Amino acid sequence: MTAKTSARNVILGIPSSRRASVRLVGTLVVVPNIVFLLAMPFYVAVRTISPLFYVLAGTAAYFLPGWAAYPVFVLAAFLDMALVAMVAFNLPIGDAIDTLGFLATIDVAASALYVALILIMVGMALLMAWLFNRFRSDVPLASPTAVAFAALSVVGLDSAVNQPFAMAKPPFDSAILQNDLTAARIAASGHNVLFVMVEGLGAFADPQDRALLSQILQKETLGGRYQLTSGTTRYSGSTTGAAARELCGHWGSWLDFLGDQLFDCLPRRLSEKGLSTQSFHGYSRDMFLRHHWYPQIGFQRSTFMEDMAADVPSPTPSRCGNVFKGLCDTEIAGVVDAALKADPDTQKFVYFLTLNTHIPYQPSASDRLGCATMAPAIDNRTVCDLTNLWSDLFRSVAVIARDPDLRPTDILIVGDHQTPLWERAARRHFKPGLVDWYLLRSSSQGVAAATTPPASGAGAR
Repeated sequence: MTAKTSARNVILGIPSSRRASVRLVGTLVVVPNIVFLLAMPFYVAVRTISPLFYVLAGTAAYFLPGWAAYPVFVLAAFLDMALVAMVAFNLPIGDAIDTLGFLATIDVAASALYVALILIMVGMALLMAWLFNRFRSDVPLASPTAVAFAALSVVGLDSAVNQPFAMAKPPFDSAILQNDLTAARIAASGHNVLFVMVEGLGAFADPQDRALLSQILQKETLGGRYQLTSGTTRYSGSTTGAAARELCGHWGSWLDFLGDQLFDCLPRRLSEKGLSTQSFHGYSRDMFLRHHWYPQIGFQRSTFMEDMAADVPSPTPSRCGNVFKGLCDTEIAGVVDAALKADPDTQKFVYFLTLNTHIPYQPSASDRLGCATMAPAIDNRTVCDLTNLWSDLFRSVAVIARDPDLRPTDILIVGDHQTPLWERAARRHFKPGLVDWYLLRSSSQGVAAATTPPASGAGAR
Protein backbone atom coordinates (compact mmCIF):
# COMPACT_ATOMS: atom_id res chain seq x y z
CA MET A 1 0.00 0.00 0.00
CA THR A 2 1.22 3.53 -0.77
CA ALA A 3 0.73 6.69 1.28
CA LYS A 4 -2.29 7.50 -0.90
CA THR A 5 -4.09 4.39 0.22
CA SER A 6 -7.17 5.15 2.26
CA ALA A 7 -7.68 4.07 5.83
CA ARG A 8 -8.19 0.37 5.99
CA ASN A 9 -11.88 -0.52 6.21
CA VAL A 10 -11.68 -4.23 6.78
CA ILE A 11 -14.58 -6.02 5.13
CA LEU A 12 -14.28 -9.79 5.16
CA GLY A 13 -10.64 -9.25 6.02
CA ILE A 14 -9.86 -7.48 2.71
CA PRO A 15 -8.42 -3.94 2.87
CA SER A 16 -10.03 -1.33 0.60
CA SER A 17 -8.05 1.06 -1.59
CA ARG A 18 -9.20 4.55 -2.51
CA ARG A 19 -7.83 4.20 -6.03
CA ALA A 20 -9.54 0.83 -6.50
CA SER A 21 -12.82 2.26 -5.19
CA VAL A 22 -12.64 5.22 -7.56
CA ARG A 23 -11.98 2.90 -10.52
CA LEU A 24 -14.87 0.62 -9.60
CA VAL A 25 -17.25 3.51 -9.02
CA GLY A 26 -16.24 4.93 -12.40
CA THR A 27 -16.80 1.57 -14.11
CA LEU A 28 -20.03 0.47 -12.41
CA VAL A 29 -21.71 3.79 -11.63
CA VAL A 30 -20.36 6.67 -13.72
CA VAL A 31 -20.12 4.97 -17.13
CA PRO A 32 -23.65 3.42 -17.22
CA ASN A 33 -25.37 6.52 -15.83
CA ILE A 34 -23.46 9.47 -17.27
CA VAL A 35 -25.60 9.82 -20.42
CA PHE A 36 -28.84 9.75 -18.41
CA LEU A 37 -27.48 12.20 -15.83
CA LEU A 38 -26.46 14.67 -18.53
CA ALA A 39 -29.85 14.31 -20.25
CA MET A 40 -31.88 14.48 -17.02
CA PRO A 41 -32.55 18.26 -17.16
CA PHE A 42 -34.11 17.85 -20.61
CA TYR A 43 -35.52 14.33 -20.86
CA VAL A 44 -37.54 11.95 -18.68
CA ALA A 45 -36.30 8.38 -18.33
CA VAL A 46 -37.45 6.86 -15.05
CA ARG A 47 -34.71 4.41 -13.97
CA THR A 48 -35.45 4.03 -10.28
CA ILE A 49 -33.49 0.79 -9.72
CA SER A 50 -31.50 0.57 -12.97
CA PRO A 51 -28.20 1.85 -11.46
CA LEU A 52 -28.20 -1.18 -9.19
CA PHE A 53 -28.30 -3.56 -12.17
CA TYR A 54 -24.73 -2.68 -13.08
CA VAL A 55 -23.45 -3.16 -9.55
CA LEU A 56 -25.06 -6.59 -9.52
CA ALA A 57 -23.61 -7.29 -12.98
CA GLY A 58 -20.14 -6.41 -11.69
CA THR A 59 -20.59 -8.67 -8.68
CA ALA A 60 -21.59 -11.57 -10.92
CA ALA A 61 -18.86 -10.87 -13.49
CA TYR A 62 -16.13 -11.06 -10.83
CA PHE A 63 -16.87 -14.75 -10.30
CA LEU A 64 -16.99 -15.51 -14.04
CA PRO A 65 -14.33 -15.73 -16.77
CA GLY A 66 -13.32 -12.44 -18.37
CA TRP A 67 -15.21 -13.10 -21.60
CA ALA A 68 -18.46 -13.59 -19.63
CA ALA A 69 -18.37 -9.98 -18.41
CA TYR A 70 -19.49 -8.80 -21.85
CA PRO A 71 -22.84 -10.65 -22.02
CA VAL A 72 -23.44 -9.95 -18.31
CA PHE A 73 -23.14 -6.17 -18.75
CA VAL A 74 -25.12 -6.22 -22.01
CA LEU A 75 -27.88 -8.04 -20.13
CA ALA A 76 -27.82 -5.33 -17.45
CA ALA A 77 -28.13 -2.67 -20.17
CA PHE A 78 -31.05 -4.57 -21.71
CA LEU A 79 -32.82 -4.69 -18.34
CA ASP A 80 -32.16 -0.96 -17.93
CA MET A 81 -33.76 -0.16 -21.30
CA ALA A 82 -36.65 -2.51 -20.58
CA LEU A 83 -37.39 -0.75 -17.29
CA VAL A 84 -37.31 2.67 -18.93
CA ALA A 85 -39.75 1.49 -21.63
CA MET A 86 -41.95 -0.27 -19.07
CA VAL A 87 -42.42 2.91 -17.04
CA ALA A 88 -42.74 5.18 -20.08
CA PHE A 89 -45.50 3.05 -21.62
CA ASN A 90 -47.24 2.26 -18.32
CA LEU A 91 -46.62 -1.48 -18.50
CA PRO A 92 -46.87 -3.47 -15.26
CA ILE A 93 -43.89 -5.78 -14.87
CA GLY A 94 -45.90 -8.90 -15.78
CA ASP A 95 -47.17 -7.23 -18.95
CA ALA A 96 -43.68 -6.01 -19.81
CA ILE A 97 -42.24 -9.53 -19.61
CA ASP A 98 -45.01 -11.00 -21.73
CA THR A 99 -44.75 -8.14 -24.22
CA LEU A 100 -41.25 -9.32 -25.16
CA GLY A 101 -42.91 -12.05 -27.18
CA PHE A 102 -44.35 -9.42 -29.54
CA LEU A 103 -41.09 -7.61 -30.36
CA ALA A 104 -40.98 -9.32 -33.76
CA THR A 105 -44.20 -7.54 -34.76
CA ILE A 106 -42.72 -4.02 -34.42
CA ASP A 107 -40.09 -2.21 -36.46
CA VAL A 108 -37.67 -0.77 -33.88
CA ALA A 109 -35.26 0.20 -36.67
CA ALA A 110 -37.82 2.71 -37.95
CA SER A 111 -36.98 5.02 -35.05
CA ALA A 112 -33.60 6.77 -35.22
CA LEU A 113 -33.96 7.63 -31.53
CA TYR A 114 -34.48 4.01 -30.53
CA VAL A 115 -31.61 2.80 -32.69
CA ALA A 116 -29.29 5.47 -31.25
CA LEU A 117 -30.30 4.62 -27.68
CA ILE A 118 -29.73 0.89 -28.22
CA LEU A 119 -26.30 1.50 -29.76
CA ILE A 120 -25.31 3.85 -26.93
CA MET A 121 -26.45 1.41 -24.25
CA VAL A 122 -24.74 -1.57 -25.86
CA GLY A 123 -21.59 0.50 -26.40
CA MET A 124 -21.56 1.53 -22.73
CA ALA A 125 -22.08 -2.08 -21.66
CA LEU A 126 -19.11 -3.23 -23.74
CA LEU A 127 -17.00 -0.38 -22.37
CA MET A 128 -17.95 -1.34 -18.81
CA ALA A 129 -17.00 -4.96 -19.44
CA TRP A 130 -13.61 -3.93 -20.88
CA LEU A 131 -12.90 -1.58 -17.95
CA PHE A 132 -14.05 -4.16 -15.45
CA ASN A 133 -11.70 -6.80 -16.86
CA ARG A 134 -8.85 -4.29 -16.97
CA PHE A 135 -9.34 -3.36 -13.31
CA ARG A 136 -10.48 -6.78 -12.14
CA SER A 137 -7.61 -6.97 -9.66
CA ASP A 138 -8.96 -3.84 -7.95
CA VAL A 139 -12.25 -5.48 -7.02
CA PRO A 140 -11.03 -7.14 -3.78
CA LEU A 141 -9.42 -3.85 -2.73
CA ALA A 142 -12.37 -1.56 -3.46
CA SER A 143 -14.82 -0.42 -0.82
CA PRO A 144 -18.25 -2.02 -1.34
CA THR A 145 -19.68 0.80 0.75
CA ALA A 146 -18.33 3.45 -1.63
CA VAL A 147 -19.73 1.64 -4.70
CA ALA A 148 -23.11 1.06 -3.07
CA PHE A 149 -23.30 4.66 -1.85
CA ALA A 150 -22.52 6.01 -5.34
CA ALA A 151 -25.15 3.79 -6.98
CA LEU A 152 -27.79 4.63 -4.36
CA SER A 153 -27.03 8.33 -4.82
CA VAL A 154 -27.96 8.01 -8.50
CA VAL A 155 -31.10 6.11 -7.49
CA GLY A 156 -32.02 8.86 -5.05
CA LEU A 157 -31.44 11.61 -7.61
CA ASP A 158 -33.57 9.81 -10.19
CA SER A 159 -36.37 9.34 -7.65
CA ALA A 160 -36.28 13.00 -6.62
CA VAL A 161 -36.27 14.37 -10.17
CA ASN A 162 -38.62 11.87 -11.83
CA GLN A 163 -41.03 11.10 -8.98
CA PRO A 164 -43.90 13.07 -10.63
CA PHE A 165 -43.70 10.67 -13.59
CA ALA A 166 -43.76 7.43 -11.58
CA MET A 167 -47.41 6.70 -10.83
CA ALA A 168 -48.98 4.50 -8.22
CA LYS A 169 -52.28 2.79 -9.06
CA PRO A 170 -55.06 5.37 -8.43
CA PRO A 171 -58.66 4.81 -7.26
CA PHE A 172 -60.76 3.36 -10.08
CA ASP A 173 -62.34 5.72 -12.57
CA SER A 174 -63.42 5.65 -16.21
CA ALA A 175 -65.18 7.75 -18.82
CA ILE A 176 -67.86 5.05 -19.14
CA LEU A 177 -68.50 5.27 -15.40
CA GLN A 178 -68.56 9.07 -15.34
CA ASN A 179 -71.12 9.18 -18.13
CA ASP A 180 -73.23 6.33 -16.71
CA LEU A 181 -73.06 4.42 -19.98
CA THR A 182 -74.36 1.16 -18.60
CA ALA A 183 -75.58 -1.63 -20.85
CA ALA A 184 -79.15 -1.02 -19.70
CA ARG A 185 -79.05 2.69 -20.52
CA ILE A 186 -77.40 2.17 -23.89
CA ALA A 187 -79.88 -0.51 -24.91
CA ALA A 188 -82.86 1.55 -23.73
CA SER A 189 -81.69 4.66 -25.58
CA GLY A 190 -81.87 2.96 -28.95
CA HIS A 191 -78.70 4.78 -29.97
CA ASN A 192 -75.63 3.27 -31.49
CA VAL A 193 -72.45 3.88 -29.51
CA LEU A 194 -69.14 4.58 -31.20
CA PHE A 195 -66.30 4.27 -28.70
CA VAL A 196 -62.97 5.67 -29.96
CA MET A 197 -59.97 4.73 -27.80
CA VAL A 198 -57.17 7.10 -28.79
CA GLU A 199 -53.55 6.03 -28.51
CA GLY A 200 -51.55 8.29 -26.20
CA LEU A 201 -54.17 11.03 -25.74
CA GLY A 202 -53.37 12.48 -22.32
CA ALA A 203 -55.12 15.31 -20.50
CA PHE A 204 -54.00 18.71 -21.77
CA ALA A 205 -52.80 21.07 -19.06
CA ASP A 206 -53.59 24.18 -21.11
CA PRO A 207 -57.28 24.70 -22.02
CA GLN A 208 -56.19 26.42 -25.23
CA ASP A 209 -54.35 23.26 -26.34
CA ARG A 210 -57.40 21.19 -25.48
CA ALA A 211 -59.65 23.52 -27.44
CA LEU A 212 -57.77 22.67 -30.63
CA LEU A 213 -59.52 19.28 -30.47
CA SER A 214 -62.78 20.11 -28.71
CA GLN A 215 -63.65 22.85 -31.20
CA ILE A 216 -63.63 20.25 -33.98
CA LEU A 217 -66.39 18.36 -32.19
CA GLN A 218 -68.13 21.54 -31.04
CA LYS A 219 -68.96 22.33 -34.66
CA GLU A 220 -71.10 19.18 -34.79
CA THR A 221 -73.38 20.58 -32.06
CA LEU A 222 -74.38 23.70 -34.03
CA GLY A 223 -77.28 22.06 -35.79
CA GLY A 224 -78.65 20.63 -32.55
CA ARG A 225 -77.93 17.05 -33.53
CA TYR A 226 -75.43 16.54 -30.69
CA GLN A 227 -74.54 17.83 -27.26
CA LEU A 228 -70.85 17.92 -26.35
CA THR A 229 -69.50 17.24 -22.88
CA SER A 230 -65.93 16.51 -21.87
CA GLY A 231 -63.77 15.75 -18.88
CA THR A 232 -60.84 13.75 -17.61
CA THR A 233 -60.45 10.33 -16.05
CA ARG A 234 -57.67 8.53 -14.26
CA TYR A 235 -55.85 5.65 -15.89
CA SER A 236 -53.62 2.76 -14.92
CA GLY A 237 -51.53 0.58 -17.19
CA SER A 238 -51.10 0.61 -20.94
CA THR A 239 -53.52 0.42 -23.86
CA THR A 240 -54.92 -2.98 -22.90
CA GLY A 241 -55.30 -1.60 -19.38
CA ALA A 242 -57.49 1.11 -20.88
CA ALA A 243 -59.69 -1.58 -22.44
CA ALA A 244 -60.05 -3.24 -19.03
CA ARG A 245 -60.84 0.15 -17.49
CA GLU A 246 -63.49 1.30 -19.95
CA LEU A 247 -64.98 -1.95 -21.21
CA CYS A 248 -64.74 -4.17 -18.13
CA GLY A 249 -64.87 -1.70 -15.26
CA HIS A 250 -61.64 -2.53 -13.44
CA TRP A 251 -57.90 -1.98 -13.53
CA GLY A 252 -56.25 -4.79 -15.47
CA SER A 253 -54.59 -5.79 -18.72
CA TRP A 254 -54.83 -8.29 -21.55
CA LEU A 255 -53.39 -10.98 -19.29
CA ASP A 256 -56.64 -10.93 -17.30
CA PHE A 257 -58.64 -12.14 -20.30
CA LEU A 258 -56.61 -15.07 -21.59
CA GLY A 259 -58.74 -17.79 -20.05
CA ASP A 260 -61.39 -19.73 -21.93
CA GLN A 261 -64.25 -18.34 -19.88
CA LEU A 262 -66.52 -15.47 -20.91
CA PHE A 263 -65.97 -12.18 -19.09
CA ASP A 264 -68.66 -9.88 -17.76
CA CYS A 265 -67.75 -6.75 -19.73
CA LEU A 266 -69.80 -4.06 -21.44
CA PRO A 267 -69.66 -5.61 -24.94
CA ARG A 268 -70.83 -8.94 -23.46
CA ARG A 269 -73.77 -7.30 -21.66
CA LEU A 270 -74.74 -5.37 -24.78
CA SER A 271 -74.61 -8.44 -27.01
CA GLU A 272 -76.89 -10.22 -24.54
CA LYS A 273 -79.34 -7.32 -24.96
CA GLY A 274 -79.38 -7.77 -28.71
CA LEU A 275 -76.84 -5.18 -29.84
CA SER A 276 -74.26 -5.93 -32.50
CA THR A 277 -70.82 -5.52 -30.90
CA GLN A 278 -67.89 -4.87 -33.21
CA SER A 279 -64.26 -3.74 -32.90
CA PHE A 280 -61.77 -2.22 -35.34
CA HIS A 281 -58.01 -1.83 -35.04
CA GLY A 282 -55.41 -1.05 -37.69
CA TYR A 283 -52.70 -3.33 -36.30
CA SER A 284 -52.11 -7.05 -36.20
CA ARG A 285 -54.67 -9.28 -34.49
CA ASP A 286 -51.75 -11.11 -32.86
CA MET A 287 -50.53 -8.10 -30.89
CA PHE A 288 -51.48 -8.80 -27.26
CA LEU A 289 -53.55 -11.72 -28.64
CA ARG A 290 -56.53 -9.43 -29.17
CA HIS A 291 -58.06 -11.95 -31.57
CA HIS A 292 -58.32 -14.34 -28.62
CA TRP A 293 -59.72 -12.17 -25.83
CA TYR A 294 -61.90 -9.73 -27.76
CA PRO A 295 -64.54 -12.44 -28.26
CA GLN A 296 -64.11 -13.39 -24.59
CA ILE A 297 -65.23 -9.90 -23.47
CA GLY A 298 -68.16 -9.87 -25.85
CA PHE A 299 -67.17 -8.62 -29.31
CA GLN A 300 -69.11 -10.62 -31.88
CA ARG A 301 -66.95 -9.40 -34.74
CA SER A 302 -63.42 -7.97 -34.69
CA THR A 303 -61.68 -6.47 -37.71
CA PHE A 304 -57.90 -6.07 -37.72
CA MET A 305 -55.22 -4.98 -40.16
CA GLU A 306 -55.06 -8.43 -41.74
CA ASP A 307 -58.80 -8.36 -42.46
CA MET A 308 -58.95 -4.86 -43.93
CA ALA A 309 -55.68 -5.13 -45.87
CA ALA A 310 -56.84 -8.39 -47.46
CA ASP A 311 -59.96 -6.84 -48.99
CA VAL A 312 -59.85 -6.48 -52.78
CA PRO A 313 -60.05 -3.68 -53.58
CA SER A 314 -58.78 -2.69 -50.13
CA PRO A 315 -60.63 0.19 -48.49
CA THR A 316 -57.55 1.00 -46.39
CA PRO A 317 -54.41 0.35 -48.44
CA SER A 318 -52.23 3.03 -46.87
CA ARG A 319 -49.80 2.53 -44.02
CA CYS A 320 -49.21 5.01 -41.21
CA GLY A 321 -47.10 5.15 -38.09
CA ASN A 322 -43.48 4.55 -37.25
CA VAL A 323 -42.30 1.65 -35.10
CA PHE A 324 -45.91 0.43 -34.98
CA LYS A 325 -46.71 0.73 -38.67
CA GLY A 326 -50.26 -0.23 -39.47
CA LEU A 327 -53.29 1.04 -41.33
CA CYS A 328 -54.19 4.72 -41.18
CA ASP A 329 -56.69 5.71 -38.50
CA THR A 330 -58.29 8.34 -40.71
CA GLU A 331 -59.03 5.72 -43.37
CA ILE A 332 -60.28 3.15 -40.87
CA ALA A 333 -62.77 5.79 -39.73
CA GLY A 334 -64.46 5.37 -43.11
CA VAL A 335 -64.71 1.62 -42.56
CA VAL A 336 -66.20 2.27 -39.12
CA ASP A 337 -68.74 4.66 -40.62
CA ALA A 338 -69.83 1.99 -43.11
CA ALA A 339 -70.17 -0.57 -40.31
CA LEU A 340 -72.34 1.78 -38.27
CA LYS A 341 -74.67 2.35 -41.24
CA ALA A 342 -74.90 -1.29 -42.29
CA ASP A 343 -78.16 -2.97 -41.27
CA PRO A 344 -79.61 0.31 -39.89
CA ASP A 345 -82.35 -1.46 -37.93
CA THR A 346 -79.76 -3.13 -35.70
CA GLN A 347 -78.43 -1.18 -32.73
CA LYS A 348 -74.62 -1.31 -32.51
CA PHE A 349 -71.70 -0.83 -30.16
CA VAL A 350 -68.54 -0.18 -32.16
CA TYR A 351 -65.10 0.03 -30.56
CA PHE A 352 -62.40 1.75 -32.61
CA LEU A 353 -58.87 1.47 -31.17
CA THR A 354 -56.49 3.90 -32.89
CA LEU A 355 -52.79 3.38 -33.57
CA ASN A 356 -50.98 6.12 -35.47
CA THR A 357 -50.16 8.40 -32.52
CA HIS A 358 -48.10 5.71 -30.81
CA ILE A 359 -44.70 7.05 -29.72
CA PRO A 360 -42.51 7.30 -31.76
CA TYR A 361 -44.90 8.82 -34.26
CA GLN A 362 -44.84 9.85 -37.91
CA PRO A 363 -46.00 13.48 -38.36
CA SER A 364 -49.13 14.16 -40.36
CA ALA A 365 -48.70 15.14 -43.99
CA SER A 366 -51.15 18.02 -43.42
CA ASP A 367 -49.72 20.53 -40.95
CA ARG A 368 -52.99 22.25 -40.04
CA LEU A 369 -51.57 23.52 -36.74
CA GLY A 370 -48.50 25.06 -38.34
CA CYS A 371 -46.15 22.91 -36.28
CA ALA A 372 -43.31 23.33 -38.77
CA THR A 373 -43.78 27.10 -39.07
CA MET A 374 -42.55 30.03 -37.00
CA ALA A 375 -46.01 30.42 -35.44
CA PRO A 376 -47.18 26.94 -34.31
CA ALA A 377 -50.47 26.49 -32.49
CA ILE A 378 -48.51 24.79 -29.66
CA ASP A 379 -44.98 25.94 -28.90
CA ASN A 380 -43.55 22.46 -28.30
CA ARG A 381 -42.95 20.70 -31.61
CA THR A 382 -43.62 17.18 -30.31
CA VAL A 383 -46.91 18.13 -28.64
CA CYS A 384 -47.92 20.15 -31.69
CA ASP A 385 -47.23 17.24 -34.05
CA LEU A 386 -49.20 14.82 -31.89
CA THR A 387 -52.10 17.21 -31.52
CA ASN A 388 -52.09 17.67 -35.27
CA LEU A 389 -52.38 13.90 -35.68
CA TRP A 390 -55.18 13.76 -33.11
CA SER A 391 -56.95 16.59 -34.93
CA ASP A 392 -56.86 14.52 -38.14
CA LEU A 393 -58.60 11.71 -36.23
CA PHE A 394 -61.14 14.06 -34.63
CA ARG A 395 -62.02 15.45 -38.05
CA SER A 396 -62.58 11.92 -39.31
CA VAL A 397 -64.85 11.21 -36.34
CA ALA A 398 -66.69 14.47 -37.03
CA VAL A 399 -67.33 13.27 -40.59
CA ILE A 400 -68.95 10.15 -39.14
CA ALA A 401 -71.02 12.26 -36.75
CA ARG A 402 -72.47 14.44 -39.50
CA ASP A 403 -73.28 11.56 -41.85
CA PRO A 404 -76.98 12.07 -42.64
CA ASP A 405 -77.51 8.33 -43.05
CA LEU A 406 -76.21 7.53 -39.58
CA ARG A 407 -78.68 6.19 -37.04
CA PRO A 408 -78.70 8.26 -33.77
CA THR A 409 -75.24 7.55 -32.36
CA ASP A 410 -73.46 8.58 -29.18
CA ILE A 411 -69.72 9.04 -29.76
CA LEU A 412 -67.28 8.74 -26.88
CA ILE A 413 -63.61 9.57 -27.50
CA VAL A 414 -61.19 8.64 -24.71
CA GLY A 415 -57.42 8.59 -24.27
CA ASP A 416 -55.94 5.24 -23.31
CA HIS A 417 -53.07 6.47 -21.14
CA GLN A 418 -50.99 9.56 -20.56
CA THR A 419 -48.87 10.61 -23.53
CA PRO A 420 -45.50 8.81 -23.06
CA LEU A 421 -43.20 11.70 -23.93
CA TRP A 422 -39.45 11.78 -23.33
CA GLU A 423 -38.98 15.56 -23.29
CA ARG A 424 -39.61 17.38 -20.01
CA ALA A 425 -40.79 20.46 -21.90
CA ALA A 426 -43.37 18.32 -23.73
CA ARG A 427 -44.49 16.53 -20.55
CA ARG A 428 -45.47 19.85 -18.98
CA HIS A 429 -48.25 20.20 -21.55
CA PHE A 430 -50.19 17.33 -19.91
CA LYS A 431 -51.65 16.66 -16.48
CA PRO A 432 -50.00 13.70 -14.74
CA GLY A 433 -52.13 10.61 -14.25
CA LEU A 434 -55.11 11.74 -16.36
CA VAL A 435 -56.54 11.32 -19.86
CA ASP A 436 -59.13 13.42 -21.66
CA TRP A 437 -62.53 12.26 -22.83
CA TYR A 438 -65.15 13.86 -25.11
CA LEU A 439 -68.77 12.75 -25.53
CA LEU A 440 -70.98 13.70 -28.45
CA ARG A 441 -74.40 12.62 -27.23
CA SER A 442 -77.04 12.38 -29.93
CA SER A 443 -80.04 14.64 -29.38
CA SER A 444 -82.16 12.49 -31.68
CA GLN A 445 -84.63 9.98 -30.32
CA GLY A 446 -83.30 6.48 -30.83
CA VAL A 447 -85.17 3.84 -32.78
CA ALA A 448 -85.65 1.59 -29.78
CA ALA A 449 -86.55 4.48 -27.50
CA ALA A 450 -89.14 5.70 -29.99
CA THR A 451 -90.94 2.41 -30.10
CA THR A 452 -90.40 0.94 -26.65
CA PRO A 453 -90.65 2.74 -23.32
CA PRO A 454 -87.41 2.37 -21.32
CA ALA A 455 -87.31 0.02 -18.35
CA SER A 456 -87.65 1.66 -14.96
CA GLY A 457 -84.40 3.30 -13.90
CA ALA A 458 -82.70 2.49 -17.21
CA GLY A 459 -83.76 5.38 -19.45
CA ALA A 460 -81.28 7.43 -21.43
CA ARG A 461 -80.15 10.56 -19.73
